[in-house]
Amino acid sequence: MRAISPRAAIAAIFTLNGIVLGTWGARIPAIQDHLDVGPGGLAVALAGLAAGALIAMPTAARLASRHGSRAVIRIAVIVLGLVMVAPAVLPSVGLVTVATFLMGLANGSLDVSMNAQGVEVERAMRRPVLSSLHAGFSFGGLIGAGIGALAAAAGIDAAPNFLAVGLIVAAAGLLLSRRLVDDGPVPEGAEATAGATTARGRWRLRELAFCAFFAEGAALDWSAVHLRTIGAATAVAGLAYAAFSVAMASGRLTGDRLSVRWGPVALARRGGALATAAMAVSLAAGVPAIGLVAYLALGAGLSVVVPLIFRAAATGADAAPALAGVTTSGYVGLLSGPPIIGAVASLTSVPTALILVVAATAAVVLGAGALRPPGPAPAASASPRLQPTSTVKAA
Repeated sequence: MRAISPRAAIAAIFTLNGIVLGTWGARIPAIQDHLDVGPGGLAVALAGLAAGALIAMPTAARLASRHGSRAVIRIAVIVLGLVMVAPAVLPSVGLVTVATFLMGLANGSLDVSMNAQGVEVERAMRRPVLSSLHAGFSFGGLIGAGIGALAAAAGIDAAPNFLAVGLIVAAAGLLLSRRLVDDGPVPEGAEATAGATTARGRWRLRELAFCAFFAEGAALDWSAVHLRTIGAATAVAGLAYAAFSVAMASGRLTGDRLSVRWGPVALARRGGALATAAMAVSLAAGVPAIGLVAYLALGAGLSVVVPLIFRAAATGADAAPALAGVTTSGYVGLLSGPPIIGAVASLTSVPTALILVVAATAAVVLGAGALRPPGPAPAASASPRLQPTSTVKAA
């Protein structure tokens, strides 16, 4: 493990988190079969995951601020890996809800702490890497979904599937956490130059996070339904979210370089404009092929936005508490988007309801100025934490 750099270690942890959630999502039908419940009972069981994450984020931020993000990551990734098997073996909706709540606590804690660690690594390397870390999460989700789908096709129950993935994740996470960096003090002078340190700046970033995650949640739950509504075959409709996910993962690989080239404000505006234009054209045309391309463009456009928001929130601030605010707002958007769209669709139609996605991505374009610091960044020598990665102390 000594040869693994801090950047590679945190990138792998992002990927492990994605693998857990991707595997979990692919096996939800097996959980429903195990419990022998309808959609209502399943919704209750799944609600624990969201509730646990939302509750955990502020607490995890305080713990990371006090004890360091590395310590929180170590505990959270082990708990997440070990507890994920519980929903597949517990016999009732109530017990499964408790298990998913524990999963949510661990996942929410890991979400905040691994992003805080990503910011620490960025500061140590003196260049942006957060977008590439989020790419690891996205590709991990695709890997996990593939593992789950293959296991289901092979007739493997969810319990052994979860157990194998969970043990690997817990063991790998424990080893990788030893290569993470120590959290350092806020760089000197950063508070004076970071717009996100003002109350107004923080709320603007939270609004951006809400809008970006709102659109992502809509793509997750409504993209296939949308294409079916406008005449796509079932197989084609199923490709909509796959196209969105692949575009998002791929776009994040280039996000760091584009951020340096264009700057965060221009990059977020261009990404938001691409997403807005693609969805608007798709909804106006009502053609399945155009709709499929639109979800590809939506994923590409949104791919760079969330890392930019997280980076801006942590600029000139104690990273974990700052990130907890935008992460919580993002989760609220992710969770509220699908039911809001469903309610509007029940009164109108699915394409009409998806105009809300166009509005959300347009809000990203209009609000991207929140990503711009009002002053020049502090010199690299202003803080002892800004060291080359090779010299950063790891446990």
